[in-house]
Amino acid sequence: MKTTVAVREKLQEVQVERKPTVKSLLDEISKLREVLADQETQIQTLTKQALEDALTGLPNRRAFETEVEKSISYFKRYNRNGALLLIDIDAFKGINDTLGHLAGDALLKHLAKQLKNQVRETDFVARLAGDEFCILLREVSQEEAIRKVDEIAMAVSLTPCTYEGKDIYLSISVGHCMFGGASGEQELLDKADRAMYAHKNDLTLIDNS
Repeated sequence: MKTTVAVREKLQEVQVERKPTVKSLLDEISKLREVLADQETQIQTLTKQALEDALTGLPNRRAFETEVEKSISYFKRYNRNGALLLIDIDAFKGINDTLGHLAGDALLKHLAKQLKNQVRETDFVARLAGDEFCILLREVSQEEAIRKVDEIAMAVSLTPCTYEGKDIYLSISVGHCMFGGASGEQELLDKADRAMYAHKNDLTLIDNS
């Protein structure tokens, strides 16, 4: 009989020890919050990496595709025109071949900074691939877009990139298409691309409204 009572008391002690206290529950909640915060940080980091160009820190092509779709939808809904500018560096391959890829990377970062400096907070600048960049100018007229193309090309040509103590001057070709001059994203890109290569070849091509 004494043995049975002793066993029963021992079981009760074990159950009391296993019963969670308020403090232990709060500790578990705190740990779970830390885990969730870490996971949220990781998600934000991965999302940023997926939408950001690693070299320049600008949005990448994936981010651009989202933004241009929103810009075109906004234009169609509110009839507020805008423009897509496509930009690339003239003779960039020759620069890479002559000065090396590190110099080329320095030029790309320099151009990214110059493009950001030439636009408003409401505009959007991205690096699409290689030496190809783009700008979405929101709520601008044809005349304003053309003026901005000239301003950007001039500013870039007058502001050298300093690399290893030497100033490297570069020129860019810029083509543009107004949102109203294209039926969708692909036509917008195609027309801006043709205008960019016309600019590169010193031709005048304005085929949009």
